[in-house]
Amino acid sequence: MENLGQGEGLNVFSGTDSVSRYFDPDNLPLLPLVEIPSKLNPLRNEKVRIYAKMLTAHPALNVKALPALNMLRNEPSAASKSVVEASSGSTVLSLAMAARALYGNDNVCAYVTNKKPSDQLRLLRLFGLKIALYGGLAQQEPHDPKGIMSRLRRLAKADENICYLGQYDNDQNWKSHERWTGRQIWKQIPKVNVFCTTVGTGGCITGTGLYLKSQNPSVKNVGVCNVFGDPTPGPRHFPGFESSNFPWRETIDDFEEVSSVASYGMSMQLCREGIVAGPSSGEGLCGLIQYLEKMRISGRLSELADPETGEISCVFICCDLPYQYLDGYFDRLPESQFPPILNQVLLGCDQDKYSESWILSTRQAARMLSCSNQRKQRLRECKRRSNQTRMADVRQRTFRTRFLDLRQREDFETEHIPQSMSSPLKSLTPAIRDLFGNPETLHMIWTGLQSKFIQGEKELSPKKLPIVILCYDGDTSQMATSILRAKGYTAFSVCGGFCALKRFTPTRKLGDGDE
Repeated sequence: MENLGQGEGLNVFSGTDSVSRYFDPDNLPLLPLVEIPSKLNPLRNEKVRIYAKMLTAHPALNVKALPALNMLRNEPSAASKSVVEASSGSTVLSLAMAARALYGNDNVCAYVTNKKPSDQLRLLRLFGLKIALYGGLAQQEPHDPKGIMSRLRRLAKADENICYLGQYDNDQNWKSHERWTGRQIWKQIPKVNVFCTTVGTGGCITGTGLYLKSQNPSVKNVGVCNVFGDPTPGPRHFPGFESSNFPWRETIDDFEEVSSVASYGMSMQLCREGIVAGPSSGEGLCGLIQYLEKMRISGRLSELADPETGEISCVFICCDLPYQYLDGYFDRLPESQFPPILNQVLLGCDQDKYSESWILSTRQAARMLSCSNQRKQRLRECKRRSNQTRMADVRQRTFRTRFLDLRQREDFETEHIPQSMSSPLKSLTPAIRDLFGNPETLHMIWTGLQSKFIQGEKELSPKKLPIVILCYDGDTSQMATSILRAKGYTAFSVCGGFCALKRFTPTRKLGDGDE
């Protein structure tokens, strides 16, 4: 413990065990303790100071990294077994990373409720986790004999190749916070008066609380639970936690319950102020403020104050990050709490893929046009010689590239690329400038193109043959190319459109040799 928070020199980790040492809190600087802005602390004028302990700053980015590391270290057999855990979030993600870092073991399986959103299942798979789904209640009581955790205990007992660490039963869970979280907080702010965190397994509140009370028995530890039937991801409601065998009864002084709406709302406010943390962190802060308000209303707030400074220093835990819970914010919070999206008309149009590889330079387009013209010339020669066999062969390879001109008919008649076909788009005029910078015009052009390509399939070449779309400046043809590519056509646009291409190839007026 002598090197707690000293880090490794310049915080550089190298060698075959670099990641293992990088995950070890003893080799890292102290994880940040950040006072929240006054606007989020309604009791700042009462000399209450609230600090966020950023366990999200650990390399695994979540509070469960510490118990995962400690449980694996104290179970060497996990090096060669299949590690299983009933978790769909921070615990099993941390176990997967730590198992690789410590033992090179990538055989970790998450037992996950079948109600889990698909994006969160993809997140687990991204980190290399196997997934086994289970039905029934999503958040099951840890000691329910029919529950998933009891089934995993029986599975590990029956199969010696299975390692079930059991975060709800494993004392190395809460001891990790006694070893690291509590010690760090005490080193950073030895006058801490109130410690608060959400209660999931109970590891953090138990271990951190025990250490802080060992240093100062007057420290108050507040556990925050979900409202029954209104879950925030991570924490549990009190009935689901009460059966825990961790020594929480000698540690926790009070409990608070917080709704999911309040939790997500506070998390959002923290994020906007630069303390990026997920909904369980918001729940912890809400619970802390509720506790302090109750003490103030009862006239007992001063009981918490430091006798020398008169201040009340409070710490809550930031547990994980908000990104995997984005849908929850928008499902629970009113639309008025989010800034508006400008130019929303664009969400209903122009959604197909664009690619720079579909934009031809003027030289590339001129070369394609030249090849088509050479083939057409050979077809004319066959006609003059009445060589029907040769003509049929050449006809098959003629017009391998077609040019479709979307400009207005009168502009096409004035000047156009040889062999191009006029297919005017009614809404397109030379006056349209910066198409992609004008949302209403963009929507109008996109709507016109959709209608044209639905009704005008006969104008298009077979899907496997190239078709080059021309417009005045190249913007509309880029959009047309995007639409046609989505429909399976081999379409291209030309950089700069007709106006640029005509400088590299002869043009004609209508009737000047067109066929």
